[in-house]
Amino acid sequence: MTEDRVLAEFCHTIFSGVTVGIDSIILLFVSGAQILFQCAFECTDADSSRLGHGEDASTSPILFGCLNHVVEAAEIDHENTLTLNFDDGMCLRIIPERNGLESYVVTTHHGIFPITVS
Repeated sequence: MTEDRVLAEFCHTIFSGVTVGIDSIILLFVSGAQILFQCAFECTDADSSRLGHGEDASTSPILFGCLNHVVEAAEIDHENTLTLNFDDGMCLRIIPERNGLESYVVTTHHGIFPITVS
């Protein structure tokens, strides 16, 4: 999943929507890419850090500050944490859980990529 072409679909596109479902949150991007997650996430800016979880619908408003902003960079580290950096200085990290279950699923024009960490 760490292929540059997959992550490139998030770069220079607008984060356009949040869909809150039962036990998951889906992030929507103008490029057509999506991220469904059922794990912890963190939104940071210069002044604060806020934590939430994809299985807790009440934490979804944390993501609203990133809406309608352009993703400047996307990367996945060696622990499969997905980081999106936005043009306004906000940073969204999707942090997989080490339980052997799917933590998040990235969908792009290149395919569907489930992320599982044991």
